[in-house]
Amino acid sequence: MRRRGPNGFARWVGLFTAVFLAGCQADLPAPPPETAVYHWETQLRLPDSLLRARQVHRLYIKVFDVSYADGRPTPSALLETDRAGLPVEGVPVVFLTNEVFAHPHAGLAADVLRLLERRFPFPYAELQIDCDWTAATRAAYFAFLGELGRLSGKALSCTVRLHQYRDRGTQGVPPVDRAVLMAYNTGDLDRWETENSIFDSAIVDAYLNGQSPYPLPLDLAVAAYDWAVVYRRGTLAYLVNEPDLEALADTARFARLSPTRYRLDSSTYYGGLYLYRNDLLRLEKATAAEARRLGRDGWPRVANAGSRYLIYYHIGSRQWE
Repeated sequence: MRRRGPNGFARWVGLFTAVFLAGCQADLPAPPPETAVYHWETQLRLPDSLLRARQVHRLYIKVFDVSYADGRPTPSALLETDRAGLPVEGVPVVFLTNEVFAHPHAGLAADVLRLLERRFPFPYAELQIDCDWTAATRAAYFAFLGELGRLSGKALSCTVRLHQYRDRGTQGVPPVDRAVLMAYNTGDLDRWETENSIFDSAIVDAYLNGQSPYPLPLDLAVAAYDWAVVYRRGTLAYLVNEPDLEALADTARFARLSPTRYRLDSSTYYGGLYLYRNDLLRLEKATAAEARRLGRDGWPRVANAGSRYLIYYHIGSRQWE
């Protein structure tokens, strides 16, 4: 029988110890997260007192959107601010629709960085990209992320939807430094029959159950906001943020079908939109209590060694009042 040399024995003991300790660490509770928030409005006019009151350590600020229009990627909803600085660390966020990557455009990463430089007047160490990519757009989107990371020289993070978190084999793992799991917008928004597309704890559980740790440092985002979803001839037509609930009591215009569903009995303006007779409207909300509960229960299930932030979407929502 061949005798194991001292170096080989030491390596064996080291390997056993590492595996043992890793197993022990896997059973340890995740460290408590730091609080961060998303800012998703075009006007950045936050009182510093609000951030202090909520003990916010980091502010994720959407700077602009990019959609596909007129045959090219087109920015919109550009951030406006007269602030000279931020009281906490700021992370600029750029939202791109999936359709942008269905029509790949050379130079998109450079264009995004140039516009970001003009519209985000604060120093930053990390840039975040928000996109609900699919298996079909994965290659184009991941190539964009790779180029963006090389050109920016910044740390790069991106959002991950629940289906992307679960279906890593087909959706892939993005080439970024860290990711944020978006634990909201869980239901089918296109269907009138959906009860609440913003939040459904059973759907979140179904995506999280039985999953191995994500292979990137992973933060968690939860939401508290409300909107009205408008359908016309069976098709999603509009979203009305923070709808006027008192106006819905006007029975000359709105017929109440259930506590959250209405039918327009006459054409009218609502939420700055002109809606037509027989349009359907469904109220949806995720409350602050639900967001906190999901954060408390979800963090230990998804947090890994690099997890750091529990991010609330979005600051300024009336659901936080």
